[in-house]
Amino acid sequence: MKRRDLVLGLVAVALGGAVLAYHGPGRPFIRGHVGDAAATMFVFAVLGLTSWRLRTRAVVTLTFAFSIELGQLVWTSIGTSGAGALILGSVFDPWDLVAYVVGVVLALTYHRLHDDRREVPGQRRRVEAAR
Repeated sequence: MKRRDLVLGLVAVALGGAVLAYHGPGRPFIRGHVGDAAATMFVFAVLGLTSWRLRTRAVVTLTFAFSIELGQLVWTSIGTSGAGALILGSVFDPWDLVAYVVGVVLALTYHRLHDDRREVPGQRRRVEAAR
């Protein structure tokens, strides 16, 4: 796992913890949608353990998230309380699908901004000159 995936995962966990602890105005929105975005960021970061390309990680993350959300249409009794509600949720909400996409877009944006392969202008010339 690369450092940027570790940092992304830690940010997602911190954001998720903050969402759970938050009890202020807009709590249903924060709990329902910001938490979902953080969850997809975390899954994306964990997939950094694989050698998959960013696109594959994004597709797998969204497939996983969408499957759980669509599964809520089927298993309403599993996730009604406790850990089941926290992990699987209990009510299908199409806006959660939007939150998942937002989480993956944020993860991809973070990744692109912290890409190890990005070349700083003039960096190659300095490295080659140092050889």
